[in-house]
Amino acid sequence: MAIKVVNALKYLGLFSIVFFTIISCEKEIESIGVNLVNNNNFSTNKGTTEVITTNKNIINVPASGVAQYLLGVYSDNEFGTLKASIVSQLTIPTIGTDYTYGTNYGIDSVLLIIPYQATKSAEKYSDGKPKFSIDSVFGNPEVEFQLGIYELKTYLNTLDPNDPSKPAIYYSDKEFQKGDEVFYSGGFKVNPNDTVSYVKRYMPDGETVYKIDTVKATDLSPSIKIPLNKGLIKEKFVDNAAGADFQSLDNFQRYFRGFYIEATALTSNNSHLVSLAMANAKMVIYYSKDEDEGATVDLNGNKVNGELGVRTNHNFDFAFGSIKSNMLKRDLTAPHQSGEDRLYVQGAAGSMATIDLFQNESITDLQQNNWLINDASLIFYVDQNAASDIAPEQLFIFNAEDNEQLTDVMTEGLAAVGGLLERDDNGKPYRYVFKITDYISKLLTSNEPLELVKIGLKVYNPSDTPSAIDDVKIRDYSWTPKGVVLYGQDSSFGDKRVKLEISYTKLNIQN
Repeated sequence: MAIKVVNALKYLGLFSIVFFTIISCEKEIESIGVNLVNNNNFSTNKGTTEVITTNKNIINVPASGVAQYLLGVYSDNEFGTLKASIVSQLTIPTIGTDYTYGTNYGIDSVLLIIPYQATKSAEKYSDGKPKFSIDSVFGNPEVEFQLGIYELKTYLNTLDPNDPSKPAIYYSDKEFQKGDEVFYSGGFKVNPNDTVSYVKRYMPDGETVYKIDTVKATDLSPSIKIPLNKGLIKEKFVDNAAGADFQSLDNFQRYFRGFYIEATALTSNNSHLVSLAMANAKMVIYYSKDEDEGATVDLNGNKVNGELGVRTNHNFDFAFGSIKSNMLKRDLTAPHQSGEDRLYVQGAAGSMATIDLFQNESITDLQQNNWLINDASLIFYVDQNAASDIAPEQLFIFNAEDNEQLTDVMTEGLAAVGGLLERDDNGKPYRYVFKITDYISKLLTSNEPLELVKIGLKVYNPSDTPSAIDDVKIRDYSWTPKGVVLYGQDSSFGDKRVKLEISYTKLNIQN
């Protein structure tokens, strides 16, 4: 007797009435089958299959040209420590600007300004000022980390030196060189109320304040504002302002290659990371100078009208350049480096898991089972006893061997595949469920079956969503440092061990 595996679409019309009856009635499936079909041509069952899971460290991810950049230090007992620093080019003030500082100039203040990603609250403070909350903070925002700002000594190429036809890509594990001179050093923690700076403007003596400027965003949104060493800024940016280094962007970026913004731990306590949108980051030099306002003099040099030597205030903005990169350093001695009983999935060059399906079963034998696959779900349960509490809201599965999308993502869409975090009745992270029905159906089809591949499981990043119907390649971008501990395949985990659950109809076809 020859037994054939039946494709789901081929028999969809034949069994549609049966399926709708199953949904609408609360009877055993076997009873329904007997009532509808007297010759017992099918039966519906549900079963689970064994899978093998492993942990895998992600060595690096592309860290330049991304939507968000991390800054800070995060650690916990599950994932160890993740330290995130940033390097970036600067650009010179707008082309056409007369980059000179004038008569009797003085540097009033220099601020490095990086806007937070912030959400405006519906509530306001008692004085009417808006309230903001800072988005994407991971860890304890009340614990400071050390922030140091240095001159970047590594030149950031725009193009790939090995293939100038392609843009340069910098990876999260690249080592960059920094200068010895410190532009800033101090403790730092996020501050949603950092909406205003007050810049004192000085007379030529450098001590007498003639006015105070209020510096704020138009919408009063908060930003990081770091005061830089005025002496170093004068040396690097002012003393040779008329030189060749400031005559073109290329000259300037070879002269001053950018800033190295480094985060390190201040204490053993768990600090935090913050995700920043760097598009509007800049360094601003605030300065004052003397100039004549509408003044004219006679032949003897005497003032006729107007004012001579009026003190005026100005600023030059040095926006961050197009090339910037994250440096992500992980502590690879974290507890999960030994043993495979639990799965550790973390973004931002963290770690992922791999899954091998049908380890104790023959694919050839399964193809002879004559199954019509109704549903196939890969289920991962969260270890709620784990010390880490930064579970991501979504995980992502893919073909880890070819770094490509799984069949169901392309046929059904990412939303249908799932992977969203489900919570229990107490609001605690509970499990992640992935629907891979099309993949399993085609895998078990005897006519040109799909190849059994190793499945990868990682933290979802927006760049993982296909941009077109033929966009099958997985991008390696990952800037979300959240992580979760999942139960592996060990039998001691009972019902919470990882499983592939298949609901199928067996067709009893005889030739």
